[in-house]
Amino acid sequence: MSKHFNITVIGTGNVASHLCVALAGTTDELYNISSRTLEDLPLDSDLYIIAVNDDAIPQVAAQMPKVKGVVAHTAGSVDMRVLSPYFDRIGVLYPLQTFTKGADIDYSEIPVFIEGSDNDSAALLSDVASLFSRHIYPADSERRRLLHIASVFACNYVNGLWCIADALLQQGDLSIDVLMPLIKTTAAKITRMSPTQAQTGPASRGDTGVMLNHLLMLQDTPFQEIYRNLGNYILSQSGRDPI
Repeated sequence: MSKHFNITVIGTGNVASHLCVALAGTTDELYNISSRTLEDLPLDSDLYIIAVNDDAIPQVAAQMPKVKGVVAHTAGSVDMRVLSPYFDRIGVLYPLQTFTKGADIDYSEIPVFIEGSDNDSAALLSDVASLFSRHIYPADSERRRLLHIASVFACNYVNGLWCIADALLQQGDLSIDVLMPLIKTTAAKITRMSPTQAQTGPASRGDTGVMLNHLLMLQDTPFQEIYRNLGNYILSQSGRDPI
């Protein structure tokens, strides 16, 4: 359903690009403005979404003219108050998803976390988020920081581990493709049970002999300490001694 909002998305990166796709056709006017120049920035939008790197948020805000609409950023780990020196009505619209340009995403399934400096601003942000998502939640800065840390572990660091697996496989002239059934099954399991219940492998069984052999194979590589730390964490979950 179309609603009567004018929205300006500031930024041209992954998050900004996907927000523009998600919001396309849902509202009256949608503008996408470069954060570097702010050229042709409209002054009458209901909502300005600053979708740039975390460190650039205050820089972009400082360069913007005074506007009457709500100004919000999209960062999980940045306090809403970073915008308060520049604008009266501020907020956060944090879509909890990994974004890559050109990748297809079901926007309706993205959890969006909202914070506003006042009830009206929060309501506007919630209404805009509901234009594309079915999952809208309030979240202050402290809760968003927890969400962001958790998502880094669940997404970025897991992908980093896939990079390690890929590098090891390449040593044996193998492709990451051979792990795809395992990766998919592992991810699917936590839709049916908790991650703790889904945990398998030598560390969960306390099979330290296998783990020590793996550590020997990883000697003189940067992967050895990562393996040891993760393995010791899993061992500790069942009260076992570290290796």
